[in-house]
Amino acid sequence: MRWGPAGIPMEFKGNTAEAIGYTASEGLNAFECEFVKGVKMRHEMAVEARKIAEKNGVSLSAHAPYWINCAAMERAKIDATIRNIMETTRIAEVLGARIIVFHPGFYMGRSPEETAKLVKKTLEDVLGRMKQEGIKNVWLGLETTGKGAQFGSLSENIELSHSLDRTRTVVDFAHIHARGGGKLKKKGDYLGIFTEMENKLGREAVMNFHSHFSEVAWNEKGERYHMILGEQYSPPFKPLAEVIAENGYEGTIISESPLLDVDALKMKRMYEEAAKNNR
Repeated sequence: MRWGPAGIPMEFKGNTAEAIGYTASEGLNAFECEFVKGVKMRHEMAVEARKIAEKNGVSLSAHAPYWINCAAMERAKIDATIRNIMETTRIAEVLGARIIVFHPGFYMGRSPEETAKLVKKTLEDVLGRMKQEGIKNVWLGLETTGKGAQFGSLSENIELSHSLDRTRTVVDFAHIHARGGGKLKKKGDYLGIFTEMENKLGREAVMNFHSHFSEVAWNEKGERYHMILGEQYSPPFKPLAEVIAENGYEGTIISESPLLDVDALKMKRMYEEAAKNNR
């Protein structure tokens, strides 16, 4: 299992490369580079970040810009989506990041089936461009979305990654919880996610999964805010830790809590306790 923060911890003062080394010194072994407001990292910084990550055994991933919509109505917005995804894949290739994460799109009044076709067409275009540019070490990570208006439920993303090469379903547990009205409460709820992935995508999907976790505040429309682990919110992390340990699943959990590295370490300790109890 790999654990790490979604970006530079708030209390750390330094650049991305330095933050990777810092989180490694804390005992973490994953780091997601945040490009949610655009890809602004210089090539030289990406090279330095990769060196530090490789030296410290840290697995890197990247989060693409928030304003991606693979099912946009206007051609100009589709072109912008493709540009943003491609910019992220290019810097990820330099970083040595194995996966880029993004929200696939929005229904915008259309059926899930129609939206899925549009998303797939856009992603096929992206994959074709990646092949042309020789970007071969980066996977597209389709993140489960947290609101009912957004395309990207677990089943929708699984279906897409089943039909497209070099794509993976990225499980954001907080988003699934909020979108489902607080559906993740016990071990069986978490096990259902892994079982659906394994049944459709094969054992590899649960032996090399990529995910996000935090507690979440939500309402009838879905997610509102990511929250600190172990306060008055949900979903609970302990049942997830037990499911992973009991079933031998392997992968990466990125903390999206406001306390990025602190809660990543807390989750790591809870998992290690569950694994010890399962021996």
